[in-house]
Amino acid sequence: MAYLVKKDTSQCDRIPAMVLDALDRKILAALQENGRMPLSAIAERAGVAPATVHERLAKLRAAGVVRGFEVNVDPHALGYTVTALVQVRVDLAAGLDKTVNELAAIPEVEEVHLITGEYDLVVKVRARDTVHLQELLLTRLHKVPGFVRSATEVCLTSPLERHGPLVKPD
Repeated sequence: MAYLVKKDTSQCDRIPAMVLDALDRKILAALQENGRMPLSAIAERAGVAPATVHERLAKLRAAGVVRGFEVNVDPHALGYTVTALVQVRVDLAAGLDKTVNELAAIPEVEEVHLITGEYDLVVKVRARDTVHLQELLLTRLHKVPGFVRSATEVCLTSPLERHGPLVKPD
């Protein structure tokens, strides 16, 4: 399984933003509404030929604006009813990249963010129940190289989960 792990965490968000024109925004807005929308339907909405949409989408993918197309599965439907945010203190001398890669290899880890403050990382995990969460924390997360300590917050509910900022067509 491939993970989107940025190699150099010191440069994580320093990639210059691609300048998006009105057509790019229309294409992205349509895909955010329905990632399976046919190119012909996007082209019709945007008022251009399907080949133009195909070409623009290829450029957006090459530039890293569109990272991919994936199925958004409800974790509850798979039996993962507990969401937790784990703040992790890391021994930076052990290598942050190694720690992040080890975390990425744990299937229950959904996201890893480098943060400011008392902790270094916040890790979003999914578990079947609190027993599974305890096992995940004590036998896997705590054994990741560089792990120092953690604080865990269990989410009671998640009224909004958005995957990226919404693109509004001009």
